[in-house]
Amino acid sequence: MQERRRKLMEERVIRDISGAFTPLEPGRQKYIIEKDKFAFYIFDSRPKGRSSGPGTGAASGEDGWTKTPVAKLSFIENEQLWQLSWMPPQGRWQRYGRYYDVDTAILIIKGDPVGCFLGENSPLAYLKREKPAGRPTDDAADD
Repeated sequence: MQERRRKLMEERVIRDISGAFTPLEPGRQKYIIEKDKFAFYIFDSRPKGRSSGPGTGAASGEDGWTKTPVAKLSFIENEQLWQLSWMPPQGRWQRYGRYYDVDTAILIIKGDPVGCFLGENSPLAYLKREKPAGRPTDDAADD
């Protein structure tokens, strides 16, 4: 019975995370949710070739998409809490906080008050610094 309950909880968590993270640019961006024995992982994924070079924090997927870590959710059974972690540039998961339910952790990720998950301190920050193709640079505007 315990195994069935855990399976139902895992399905609900994956459904809740998937519903909360819809891509901003379908076809050019998607979120991937992966589960291992201990945690749920949320990755931002984009087609290869869009700044997926060294130093971006993005791993290359087999299907031509990058995988950049956004967040990790782990359930701590003895405390009945969800631990939320983020991936700093050093490349090791760091604890962010503990919450009573997945919904609160999802709100923290989406709100991103400190910029760890999708903001300036996240592995996705390099996307905000990109200059769109076809636009003149500041140097060209001075001429």
